[in-house]
Amino acid sequence: MSKFTNGERTLIKRVVATLSIKKISDTNIIKEIYEKTNKTITRKEIYNVRQRIKKESYQWFKTLREGQFEYIHEFKESVEEILWLQMKYHNIIDKNQNSPLIQQTSLAELHRLNITLSNYFDVAPGIVNGITIPETSEVTTSTREARNFIV
Repeated sequence: MSKFTNGERTLIKRVVATLSIKKISDTNIIKEIYEKTNKTITRKEIYNVRQRIKKESYQWFKTLREGQFEYIHEFKESVEEILWLQMKYHNIIDKNQNSPLIQQTSLAELHRLNITLSNYFDVAPGIVNGITIPETSEVTTSTREARNFIV
């Protein structure tokens, strides 16, 4: 895939991933990539892109799995982002009392965020299942040890 720019490579990876999930044929993926880049790609290159996606996805998953607390932190950050967005949409709705279209669009997005948040909370127990949370005294001891190390 050396004939593609970095932006085109990113686009190709996204197209291959999205269309592969939808079980779209390689022929149609090739057509879609040609429509978006005006460049051709072979089936072998599509195979290589899929392999790269699998490898990167596995590495990402492995990193999160091994760093259990980091994964929980990322999950928490996602939940906080959704809550922040919900607050913003509530503000948009409140500030646009005379604009029904803006309110309707904001309500639709707010509904979508509520569904996403609900889905997050549905999977939350499975994320923390089997993870041992350190006792407060263990965290305090670790913190003291870290401070002594720094000093």
